Amino acid sequence: MTRHRTLLAAAAIAALLLPALPLHAQDDPPEYRDRAEPREAYRRGYERGFERGYEKGVAEGQRRGSAPPPPAAPRTGPIHVIRATYGSDSRSCEATRWVASRANGRRSHSFEVTNAMCGDPARGDRKSLEVAYRCGEIGKTASAFEHRTIYLDCSS
Repeated sequence: MTRHRTLLAAAAIAALLLPALPLHAQDDPPEYRDRAEPREAYRRGYERGFERGYEKGVAEGQRRGSAPPPPAAPRTGPIHVIRATYGSDSRSCEATRWVASRANGRRSHSFEVTNAMCGDPARGDRKSLEVAYRCGEIGKTASAFEHRTIYLDCSS
């Protein structure tokens, strides 16, 4: 019962302190409280504020001068094989020379992954070819399993 009386007392005090305005008008700024259409006034005020901010931003941009140029796109070029490894987790061989002799200098190159690159480094295991290469300044990688086609591409 004491809690109920406390809540009633707080409500009575709040009623005395709040001005006798409609609920929506209590949140309105003083310059809009006497208007018949307070929400419309808010909308107009918002739009005016947006326009002033936009104009201020444009003026600031003009004052600072032109924007710096965007960074240059990385230079692309033909394929340059950095490293090629053929094999499984247990054993592998170096296939860089074989892959580089066929792909270097081209814009794209594809070939089938076989034991012809450097023999069979892991008999009975599933093998794959992992190639790291560059296209100008852009580093790329490609991989494919044995008896599949690998595709090295610098055209895009």
